[in-house]
Amino acid sequence: MTITATKEADLLKRVDAFAKTNIAAHRHRLITSQEFPKSLWDAFAADGLAGLSVPKEFGGEGASYHTLAKAAQILSRIGGVPGATMVFSAHWLMTKIHIASDAPKEVQKMLLPLLARGDVTLSVAISEPGAGAHPKHLKTTARREGEEFILNGEKTYLTNGPLAEYFITLAITSESQGKKSFSAILVPASSSGFHRTEGMKIDFLHPCPHGGIRLEDCRVSAHNLIGKEGEAFERTSLRMRAIEDAAGALSHVGSMQCLLDQISTKVPIEQTTAIGEITTQLQGLEILANQLAQLIDQTGHDVQPLLELQLGFKQFSHLCSDALEKLVQETSNTINTETNLLARDISKLHNIARSAHAARHTKIGKAYIQKSNSLGLQDE
Repeated sequence: MTITATKEADLLKRVDAFAKTNIAAHRHRLITSQEFPKSLWDAFAADGLAGLSVPKEFGGEGASYHTLAKAAQILSRIGGVPGATMVFSAHWLMTKIHIASDAPKEVQKMLLPLLARGDVTLSVAISEPGAGAHPKHLKTTARREGEEFILNGEKTYLTNGPLAEYFITLAITSESQGKKSFSAILVPASSSGFHRTEGMKIDFLHPCPHGGIRLEDCRVSAHNLIGKEGEAFERTSLRMRAIEDAAGALSHVGSMQCLLDQISTKVPIEQTTAIGEITTQLQGLEILANQLAQLIDQTGHDVQPLLELQLGFKQFSHLCSDALEKLVQETSNTINTETNLLARDISKLHNIARSAHAARHTKIGKAYIQKSNSLGLQDE
């Protein structure tokens, strides 16, 4: 059951007020900080925003992916700190994708009310040191022993890792003829054999924290299996990335809108044409990003439409980002530190996973050529 338009408008007004009071008002401190302030999370929880993606029966608002994407756009445009948006958006999306959709009923009853109140949050543990998220190189294992899984391995680059109390951990549960089967297991930070590590530090998206974990004979109940055993790489990893990218498109638009707002009065008068071009580009990108977010709610298990449309969004978004970057370079001496750091974050975000996107383009291109050949569309 989706929320009404009136309810959505009310939720988004609350997000707007939160962004003004708790992010924009403290922007310099947040966008330059290596640490995520507990006071900001406490304000997020106190305003009732932690439960946006939690089903109503568990104390949340039951927001759709489209509503969550709109909320993230507001946080980025009004707050002007993409790293803060990432923290809150990750909480909403991880809750909806993994717990509300795929967790066993017992886990949902225990965890969703806590997530709705903001008492706890999650992190998804896939990437490993020296391996990234490529399945061929992942080594973390989970061995079934009676009613428990025993996990061993190390994970890094975990968004919200230092804040999280629960980790949805991708681990090898079987291997046959060199092919690994992965499962997703919910690992409480209180588990025996669980250790936090520093993880990988990044020089942008402050104050979003990234950490790591090390699992040494870490014992977890077999009832903490998320989804079906052996199907997690497709369901947990690939599906999550497709949804995160699609839902995050509006957040990127919000960040670029914020940047344009802040540099438009600083550029030389001869650059008004460039401002007009970027303005219309952003209008088109906003329409495309809204379509992406709506598609998440419509496509169900098939994420291929999301992947293809998101790649198209990325291409147009790169053009807009490059145009914005040129204007930032021309005005860098007249804009403040926060605006320069916002421009840096936008540029860095657009360069993430470029090789993966190129590989997807190649795959789509091959499929298109094969289809054209099968229809006899080649030149005679």
